[in-house]
Amino acid sequence: MPRRFIHAADLHLDSPFQGVGSLRAGLDELLRDASLVAWDALIELCLAESAEFLVIAGDLFDSTNRTTRFEFRVREGARRLVERGVRVFVVHGNHDPLTARSPLEGIEGVTVFGSDAPEAVTFDPDGRGPVTVHGISFGRAAVEDNLATRFVRGEAAGLHVGVLHCSVGEQVGHSNYAPCLVGDLTAVGLDYWALGHIHAHADVHQTPPIVYAGALQGRSPKPSDRGPHGAVVVEFEGDRVTSWRLSPIDVIRFDAIDVPIDGLATEAAVEERLLAAADAVLADAGDAYVLLRARLTGSGPLHATVAADDFAAGLCEGLREAAAARLIWERIVSATRPEIDLDEVRGSAGFAGDLLRSFDALEANPTLLAQQLEELEQALPDRASARGLAEEEPVERLRRARDLALAALFRHEGAQ
Repeated sequence: MPRRFIHAADLHLDSPFQGVGSLRAGLDELLRDASLVAWDALIELCLAESAEFLVIAGDLFDSTNRTTRFEFRVREGARRLVERGVRVFVVHGNHDPLTARSPLEGIEGVTVFGSDAPEAVTFDPDGRGPVTVHGISFGRAAVEDNLATRFVRGEAAGLHVGVLHCSVGEQVGHSNYAPCLVGDLTAVGLDYWALGHIHAHADVHQTPPIVYAGALQGRSPKPSDRGPHGAVVVEFEGDRVTSWRLSPIDVIRFDAIDVPIDGLATEAAVEERLLAAADAVLADAGDAYVLLRARLTGSGPLHATVAADDFAAGLCEGLREAAAARLIWERIVSATRPEIDLDEVRGSAGFAGDLLRSFDALEANPTLLAQQLEELEQALPDRASARGLAEEEPVERLRRARDLALAALFRHEGAQ
């Protein structure tokens, strides 16, 4: 039987969900306890996989202001693991820095790494061979030092696991805390790096494995929180990791689908295509609830219909009322295009060509684009047209504006 341990991170217990309103009766209660239910599922996963130990790579809690209920639940789960022979190793991250006593300190079998320097704990579960776990916590919320370079493998035999909350390379959408490079991590000579801070699961490096577990439970419709979330099951022999896999255990799954309108002639056909795409997402989600955002894309004769201000909102409301129990339609947005040949317009000498080339130039200058979008959001804080802008990629926002401008221009020219 292979030896195993579990790698989790970014649980953000006691965290409010972001960007989600009361879309259905009872949803508020489900959202409130989702992170706790995911924590309980993590404990069950450790036991079901016969894990020898659990590592938590930071942000166990969402802040240093924690409720007693959540702290008790965490201690209860940790004690249950220890009673079953599962060691627990924890580092604190930028959301829950070790500025005071950790709620898990004082539990025998649980190691909370300090913040002064990386520490190493060597143990031998049931005499099967030694394992050394290395880790360091954040001592403050904003750690800008490269903590990876402080780690040292040491002389102990067996598997060596590093646990670190950090930013490897450039991470868009995340604060650049404890920044480091892949080379900084590989140079230490550890056999597996269990990372936290980035909410999307990612295999950063293969040999040695450098892995972001991702958030245990997604918290918002942002791209990094979409799709399956859970913990990583790592198998090893001696000092070698043989495999690792994400085991989804999320309670509520945020997801998004793109549904093209190309070739569709009726609104009923749009609805059928949306429902088919939603069914596929729901089938992949297991027992998790799915909060789904849909984006209508492509071009075709229905563009003018689906681009109307009230079409997407009305369709979403209708689908929400008829949806299965585990499916919650969060939002539908229209990003369809008029039936315009952009390459042909781009090569033309008229005003439309000049307009399109201006959009192209702005798209090629991300700094200027971000600045102008920020100015737009400040100028239109209460306009329905600005709703949700901050949750969309800047280039997508720009392309939507481009298509709307071109469509309006050609409609005006056609009316002359």
